Amino acid sequence: MKAFATIARYLIDSTRDVANENGARDTGTEYYDAKTSPTGPTTFRRAAAAGAFPSFKVGRKLVARKADVDAWIATQTRTPKAKKQSGDDADAAFFASLQPRRPSR
Repeated sequence: MKAFATIARYLIDSTRDVANENGARDTGTEYYDAKTSPTGPTTFRRAAAAGAFPSFKVGRKLVARKADVDAWIATQTRTPKAKKQSGDDADAAFFASLQPRRPSR
């Protein structure tokens, strides 16, 4: 019985050492999934489905390399929204809309 306990302890310690070594080399920080992406989950999934950056599935997770996602984000530009009219321009537009229309012939 004592020999079995010694062997079991050795196997457990060896397995734990290997697991710790593999955990130190974990490459999970090099990839984004929908939850960790800076774009948000819906945008990440839609962009990946559209082929904006290479992605693949690991189990049920959709993942992509951080470098690819960050490069795609850098190419996206936002166009500013048109400003609402204010002041004299808004007043002129309002009064122009009140002018009677000429009957068409």
